[in-house]
Amino acid sequence: MSTHFDFKIEYEVDAENSEVTATIPELNHVSSFGNSFAEAEANVREAALGYLEVLLKEQKEIPKPAFHTDGTYLRLFIPQTT
Repeated sequence: MSTHFDFKIEYEVDAENSEVTATIPELNHVSSFGNSFAEAEANVREAALGYLEVLLKEQKEIPKPAFHTDGTYLRLFIPQTT
């Protein structure tokens, strides 16, 4: 069984090399990059899931999204722990 959370994702494009950086501020500013928005999103999803896995292993609390505002959100499915 799993639950899901929607975390706000922020994008930034590097003017010099056109790389896209994706950041999830509510998850300790986990970020990653790619050559496109889709690639950056896929990479930051992987990084965020790794971060959440570490929190679960260390039995730390998963940050809950504060509230929704305008913007783009990334849905992450998190396994329930027993």
